[in-house]
Amino acid sequence: MRRAQKRPFNYDRYVNTVWGLLFLVFAVRHSFQMNFFEGLLLSGLYIGIAYPLTSYLTKKLLRRAIARRRIVLFVFQFILFSLLFAIAIPVTTFGFYFLEKAGVFPHSGYFDYIAAKANAPIDDYIGGFMAMFMFNFGFCGLWFFETNLKMREELARSRLQMLQAQINPHFMFNVLNHVHVLIRKEPQLADTLLLQYTDILRYQLYSGDKDSIVISQEVRFLKNFIDVEAVRWKNKLDIESRWEIEDPDMEIPPLLFITFVENAFKHVSRCGTRKGYVNITLIQTGRTIRFEVENSNDTGAMSPKKEDSGIGLANIRRRLNILFPEKYTLHVTHDDTRYATKLTIYG
Repeated sequence: MRRAQKRPFNYDRYVNTVWGLLFLVFAVRHSFQMNFFEGLLLSGLYIGIAYPLTSYLTKKLLRRAIARRRIVLFVFQFILFSLLFAIAIPVTTFGFYFLEKAGVFPHSGYFDYIAAKANAPIDDYIGGFMAMFMFNFGFCGLWFFETNLKMREELARSRLQMLQAQINPHFMFNVLNHVHVLIRKEPQLADTLLLQYTDILRYQLYSGDKDSIVISQEVRFLKNFIDVEAVRWKNKLDIESRWEIEDPDMEIPPLLFITFVENAFKHVSRCGTRKGYVNITLIQTGRTIRFEVENSNDTGAMSPKKEDSGIGLANIRRRLNILFPEKYTLHVTHDDTRYATKLTIYG
């Protein structure tokens, strides 16, 4: 029997339902205490003021505070928005009190406490503040819950895709075939190539499931990969690489750059009349990393705009969005002669 697919949690749908229920609760409560239309209007004003303030606080300010790690600032914003809503409560209440006195709505007795208590505005203000504080706290908690679920799902999907892409069978077969050819002609080179490829496999297998590794390990892995490709291409390709690492012990997610390098060698131009090239640059300064890859391209070569590369780029963006939300830029440029990617990660 086919198991029913679990429906994902939808924050917007759930929150809109909660706001709708809150409106109904207020409307029913007020309809027993005053004119029905007056009760609907009063309830609508309360929700109409609270909803945009809470939505902006949770969807915009909270998300920005988490991305930029400014939680202290958000706490002040949280209190400020609650205070702003609290001002609207006595203003609205006094407005309806005077509307009843003016005869716009029939007298209900609901607002008589305003005339009876000198501190009625203060009581309304405090009550409004407490209500909005609880609203904001609850909806921020829901947003955290939904965001955590999404990040767990995306991270699990990203890790699965990363693990699946760790061992490229096409690359593996090419390397092993090349080693086989070199064993008789250049056994020393074949031995070096095999050792380098062993290091590549070891790194992919044992580092891929870790949350982080030091950047020097990632650089060594990339250098081994580039050296293997250099042996395979021999003099048919110009390969230049530049590595400027300020802090070799800086921790980064594993296998962060390999897809860009693989794509460069996979899609580099193979035109016999013009020598192709691959240029790779990695510069780490402080908490900022700049990684650039450029390769020659021509209309006759396999274009990086193919579907498989599009999917690969989408997976990379998805992983970067999880690991570095609002802290990276990724630019891809290409024409008939070159294909270039530039990734900058800000600490």
